[in-house]
Amino acid sequence: MFNHYFVLLPEDFMRLKIITISIAISLLIGACSTPSNNVITTRAKTKPSTCGRPAYPRASMAAKETGVVDVSLHISKEGRVIETKIASSSGHQRLDSTAALAMKACEFVPATVNGVAIDSWEKMRWIWRTE
Repeated sequence: MFNHYFVLLPEDFMRLKIITISIAISLLIGACSTPSNNVITTRAKTKPSTCGRPAYPRASMAAKETGVVDVSLHISKEGRVIETKIASSSGHQRLDSTAALAMKACEFVPATVNGVAIDSWEKMRWIWRTE
């Protein structure tokens, strides 16, 4: 029967120590350099009580104008509409401008990034029907 012995020499201890330290440093760097995927963003949300229904323009009603308008709203970090743009027209300028004007009066809970309010853009749609 053979007996095997493993003998560590002083230089082996130094190599083992260097390898151990290198592994520890690699693990630490890996943990610290992990990309920050913990960014939490929220979109702006309408405060329903502040958004009224736009009145159908009389001339549009008489002309039986209908359509769908998408309005882009620039919302401040305070939750106010700063600017509106027609993203998609109903095909009738009167309906588009009435919808944009009504949406400009809406108030919002602002969008956030990691709990900090930011300016943002949101889109809202209004469907005009004469029914």
